[in-house]
Amino acid sequence: MEKSVISYQSGPFTTISMGLPGDHEGKTATRVFFVQGKDKTALIDSGLYGGLASLKQGFEELEITPADLDLLLLTHEHMDHVGNNGWLKEETGCTILGHPARADRVADNMLNAKAIVHAFPEGEHFDLNEEYLDWMGPTEGPIDEFIKDGDLIDLGGGVVLETVEVLGHSMAEVGFFEHSTKTLIIADPLLPPFNPVLYLYEDPAAMRATFDKIEKFLVERDVQAVLFAHDEVKSAAETKELVDDCRRRVDQVEASIITHIKANPGIGFAELRDKCCDDQDMVHEWRALVSIDASLKSFADQGQVEKKNGGWHYVGG
Repeated sequence: MEKSVISYQSGPFTTISMGLPGDHEGKTATRVFFVQGKDKTALIDSGLYGGLASLKQGFEELEITPADLDLLLLTHEHMDHVGNNGWLKEETGCTILGHPARADRVADNMLNAKAIVHAFPEGEHFDLNEEYLDWMGPTEGPIDEFIKDGDLIDLGGGVVLETVEVLGHSMAEVGFFEHSTKTLIIADPLLPPFNPVLYLYEDPAAMRATFDKIEKFLVERDVQAVLFAHDEVKSAAETKELVDDCRRRVDQVEASIITHIKANPGIGFAELRDKCCDDQDMVHEWRALVSIDASLKSFADQGQVEKKNGGWHYVGG
């Protein structure tokens, strides 16, 4: 008997898990979420292209035909969350909803890859196919309709998804809060501690504001369960612990940056990335460049560091 791809099922929710390749293999997976209401069926994220067989099996196990899928709701533009957009659009005709800020990347796989993997000269040696493009299908599925913080998506029968903006990891990321079950669905604003790469954030202030927002949301909305793209389902109390740990990891990235700039005046960007990754025993790869760059810009704006002659120096503050 074929092994089930369903890793969680409760109320209107069914989670489909897909294993990740490369540095993530055997350590973490990505998850997509079917949400079934009385009138409409939605899928939150399409996953990575290598997980298409699991997605197809998920349809079969739930006895959902392609024509039954009404909506594809995107949390953000990264490759392991939009990889099967094109296939879903072609097979189901679903309406794709997502945040407007990165709609151009969702509509263009090459732009999506270059904008993050090759964002800096120090990352240009990473192969776009192996690092990013292979995780997405040959056809894109652009966003049809934009959603913003507070927008409601009514699936019928009391199943209502509220859009929750959670910026930082991506500056176009949203989660969804289902009112009747008090369930929060988020992808990557809270990354698990077993993730093998340095915490990815595009803006440290936005990332910390999202940590605060989630922590407050858990209490104010009496959240009963949190579903994650890369972690197991958690209670509100367990999620609060994860928020604290995520804060600590981002703080550690920034503490490492200052420590190594002080110890190595004129240190280069790539060397700084490597030292910060080593401090947390993380892989030297392109995601870390994004985070290091974001914090360097923040520190420079605060007058703590400056770039001179191609290297970074500590100023004070």
